[in-house]
Amino acid sequence: MAGSEGLRDDKALVDAVLRELQDAADKWEKLVADAENVSYSVDLGDIHAVVNSDGKLIELTLDPGVTTHYTHTELADRLNIALTALREEAQADNAARFGGTLR
Repeated sequence: MAGSEGLRDDKALVDAVLRELQDAADKWEKLVADAENVSYSVDLGDIHAVVNSDGKLIELTLDPGVTTHYTHTELADRLNIALTALREEAQADNAARFGGTLR
C-alpha cells in the first residue's frame, strides 16, 4: 500500500507546514499587540506631546502662554523640535527592538 503511505506522508507534511504558519502568525499577532501598547512622549515644559507606535499624535498639550510668548514661526519651530525628538525616540526604540532603521 505504497499509495496510502504516500498520502499519509503528504498529509503529515501539510499539517507540519500549517502548524509552522500558525506559529508564525501567532508571533506576528503578539508583535502587533505589543506595538499597539507602545507610545513615545516628549515634554519641553510648555509643550507635551505623545504619539503611538504608528506615529499618530494621540496627545498634545500646550501651555496657555505659548500663544503670547511665541510668534507663529517660533511656535512652529518648537513643535517641530518636539516632533523630531519623538521621531528620534521611535527610531532608537525600533533599532533596539528589531535592529536596523525604520522604513
